[in-house]
Amino acid sequence: MKFIIADTYCFYIHNSRNTQFPKEFKNHKIIWNMREALLELWDGEVTELVIPELGTPGYDFPSFSKDMVKMGQIKTEPKIKYYSLNIVKKS
Repeated sequence: MKFIIADTYCFYIHNSRNTQFPKEFKNHKIIWNMREALLELWDGEVTELVIPELGTPGYDFPSFSKDMVKMGQIKTEPKIKYYSLNIVKKS
């Protein structure tokens, strides 16, 4: 399955009505917190994980998923992509 981790801080700062995920990830299931993201990783069904840009919550997921493969907690490492939220400009 394909998942996208929401940057809830950015949604809060920019008012969620003015904030959108990039359209290229519209078929991804939204994960609203890091705990749920970890549970999905352990479930082993994650094929692609889209996380906020480096420096925001989730920056350590690539190394964390590699460690999980080494320890045998998951069989395959998910493909990792990054995104930044689209902030709608007010006129």
